[in-house]
Amino acid sequence: MITELAILRINPDAHAGFEAAFASVEPFLADADGHVWHRLAATIDRKDHYLLEVVWRDLAAHIEVFEPSSAHTQFMGALEPFLVEEPTVFHVPTATR
Repeated sequence: MITELAILRINPDAHAGFEAAFASVEPFLADADGHVWHRLAATIDRKDHYLLEVVWRDLAAHIEVFEPSSAHTQFMGALEPFLVEEPTVFHVPTATR
């Protein structure tokens, strides 16, 4: 498994709208082939940043299956009006506990 970490910078006054938009398209992410789990968290120290953490079965499930899909297009289409820049995305090994 791999973990995708996406830093999402939004307009500072758009929290409610952004969270509502995310909730409306969350099923596109949750139902994606290879999706294991995810969470969206507002950062504490930066009022205009969110962290989206998604655990995928493997890197291909994210970049070869989900990203080119219409589900991803719809998912991002709902969020883009709130973003002030392209998300910064990293892939890291999934932590084991």
